[in-house]
Amino acid sequence: MDVNITVFLVLAPLAAWMYPVYVPPNSTAYIHADLPPALCNVTGTLQIDKPTTVACVNTALQPAPLRGSLSVEYPTPPPQPPPPAPEAPIVAVAAGAAAAAGLSHLASNRRELLAAPVVAIAARVKRAVAEDPARREILNVVEKMGAATLSQIAKATGRGWGAVQWHLYVLEREGRVRSVRIGPFTYYYVNPRAAAEVILSSVDPETLSPEDREKLDLMASSL
Repeated sequence: MDVNITVFLVLAPLAAWMYPVYVPPNSTAYIHADLPPALCNVTGTLQIDKPTTVACVNTALQPAPLRGSLSVEYPTPPPQPPPPAPEAPIVAVAAGAAAAAGLSHLASNRRELLAAPVVAIAARVKRAVAEDPARREILNVVEKMGAATLSQIAKATGRGWGAVQWHLYVLEREGRVRSVRIGPFTYYYVNPRAAAEVILSSVDPETLSPEDREKLDLMASSL
């Protein structure tokens, strides 16, 4: 069973959005999260063996938009590609005035949230069939575009976000594509030099952080 959501939230000051993930006894679940790391305690792909809460906390004194996607996979029976995510995003506005005290406590314990028992699952993922037509199509799109976000790939292939996210996850674990986070976006690519050129042409270099600039410089200098 797979659960897929597209998230668009406007978090009020000192507000939080939380999504509890249930794990059956003696089982595991995979969380695939494309959420802002500055706000949320889970990004990337994680494996859990006990109930966990995906939490995004706005500790700033002004509203903060939260965009991204989240899917939860229960790999019993063996994992299958999830169905396409709903086209319409989930829209919510969280008011935090009444819950400021409790949310402040939650924000102060973000390190405990980040320390939730999660283990990398690369060793547990079976290598997918190389000639899978959906993954071959996605790989061709990524190679042709040089660097592309999840939404750009979904639009180019006409596939749902959830399905594209799953196939990208498998391709990345196989080492056939790579990803890099620049600003609020995660880009997927095959050739790092070509990807650096595409990303630099699509952003204002003056807005790049030193960390992001260093990532792109390393990619541009790759052989």
